[in-house]
Amino acid sequence: MTSDLGARNRASRDRLAAVTARLGGRSVELPGGWTAAAVLAHLAFWDAFVAARLEKFARDRGPMEPGSDALTDLMNAAGLPQWRALPAAAAGELATGAAAAVDRLIEGLPTDALDEIRAMKRPRLLDRSLHRKEHLDEIERALR
Repeated sequence: MTSDLGARNRASRDRLAAVTARLGGRSVELPGGWTAAAVLAHLAFWDAFVAARLEKFARDRGPMEPGSDALTDLMNAAGLPQWRALPAAAAGELATGAAAAVDRLIEGLPTDALDEIRAMKRPRLLDRSLHRKEHLDEIERALR
């Protein structure tokens, strides 16, 4: 793994922990029917989902299911009610735990696996900071 990738993932994981601490278990409403807790649970789900995809790829080295924006939207819509039901503190724990797990997995991937994944042109599979930043920016705007 490149040190830049590891540094970005670590920095976003540290920021996730800081935002979770700053949230302090409060319920904060966000646009579109989301809450800060729902966003944290969403991050936990997608980090865990990426980890499962990467584990399968590392084990089988077979083609990775591409997914689609439409499927992603459906998965988010299906998850939102459960994610909204979680207390912010629990969602924060899930998010920080899932982030640490996927980051460890990415850090441990052999160079040839990283190269194959990069060739798929799906940067969010390895650079988890991209997804985290988007949503942490959202929560921080609401906390101002």
